[in-house]
Amino acid sequence: MSSSDDSESRILSDHQFKPLNARQREMYRAKLTRFATYLETEGKDPKRELGYSNVTQRISRLHRAVKWVWDNETVTTELTTGAADAVNEALVEDRLRRLDGKRYAPGSKRKINDVLRNWFAFCDTEWEPEHTFTDERSENHADPFQKDELRQLWQAALEYKSVPSYNNLTPEDRDRWKTHIAQELGKPKDEVRPSDWDELNHDWKIPSLVRTTREAGWRPALIERLKVGWYDPEDQAIHIPAGEAPKNDSSWTQELSAEAANAFENWLDQRSNMELYDGRDEVWLTRKGNPYGSGTLNDLLDNLMEDAGINQRGRKLVWYSFRHSVGTYVYHEYTDLRVVADALRQNSLAAADRYIHPLPERKQEVAELM
Repeated sequence: MSSSDDSESRILSDHQFKPLNARQREMYRAKLTRFATYLETEGKDPKRELGYSNVTQRISRLHRAVKWVWDNETVTTELTTGAADAVNEALVEDRLRRLDGKRYAPGSKRKINDVLRNWFAFCDTEWEPEHTFTDERSENHADPFQKDELRQLWQAALEYKSVPSYNNLTPEDRDRWKTHIAQELGKPKDEVRPSDWDELNHDWKIPSLVRTTREAGWRPALIERLKVGWYDPEDQAIHIPAGEAPKNDSSWTQELSAEAANAFENWLDQRSNMELYDGRDEVWLTRKGNPYGSGTLNDLLDNLMEDAGINQRGRKLVWYSFRHSVGTYVYHEYTDLRVVADALRQNSLAAADRYIHPLPERKQEVAELM
């Protein structure tokens, strides 16, 4: 069976296309088949031609969103960004529900957002959801990184999205890279200039985000709220006002290492000259101008782990893994839950204890010993 035939066999059965006439059904089925092939061959990372192993579930989630559009907006074979925005809003308000009528869990809502991102990447169209969703269970069901993996992620962040030298490419390769750069910078392809190539290679957004999270164990909700004015360059520290941090009503200060402060200050200098941030006080925004949420941060982490060659090996490595890494290594250094609670701004020792794991390196040693 060919790849296209295999993809075709996974497309939904006829009764699920009920609102469409025969011609619409044929067009929609054909597009879903192409989308399935895209997902399994390059959907995870088009740049590296990496696909997903489970395409069927993603197709089903996409169709659930499309079916909601058919039932509540309009019957069409095209899913527009406006329709996707309506789906996103329906998820927030629990108007888009499971087939049994129950509400979708936050993790399931995030997965619908993810497949909508896949769809618009397939269509070569820019789209980012206005609302992102955090799996409420993920915070305390994540594994820590090993120390060498934290170093690898930092190096991957320093190299992230770097592009080849403009002068070292053929005209054909240069044209392909211009498309990529235009998407990253949010500008038309015909407006990309040689100077834009250097801009991507000197971008400090991702390094500053990764390095400060590695040290502070930022929750995604706090990353979404961090403001430029909270940073004090003299103290090399970020002062979080009372009531701003999720799950913590008191004010507190996060000191940064010299390397983290350097990356953070370089980013603040860059963002002050970027049109996307005009009139905005959030430290980090996606290229669509939205604050980072759990979904976009986990997507970023997946790309960084791929670049770093980090294999999950049965572990659950998500953005919260940075926080679990802080708790684990602080405890094994000081063997004091109070130090962990202070490092993670936890209100109780019991809450701090949930972030402590056996050292990942030690577990590997035990496996090799046995």
